[in-house]
Amino acid sequence: MLDIMDRVGSALWQITKFLSLVVAVSILISMLFGTGVPFFGGILQNTQSVIEALSSEGLGLIIAIIIILSVWNSRSS
Repeated sequence: MLDIMDRVGSALWQITKFLSLVVAVSILISMLFGTGVPFFGGILQNTQSVIEALSSEGLGLIIAIIIILSVWNSRSS
């Protein structure tokens, strides 16, 4: 049972890493080529609205980012 949980956890971690790369690339493409690019065009506005919504809670956002980065770094090692 523990082996299955480890496999599922590992698979979810790999999916998360892949999706974070997709988001990073899509933001970069949207910044470089503007909003007219199919699939990538609207992501900059979407992420900007999310960041603006979270920035009203500045301290909570900073703490969340620190926690996410610490988990990310511990799993990458």
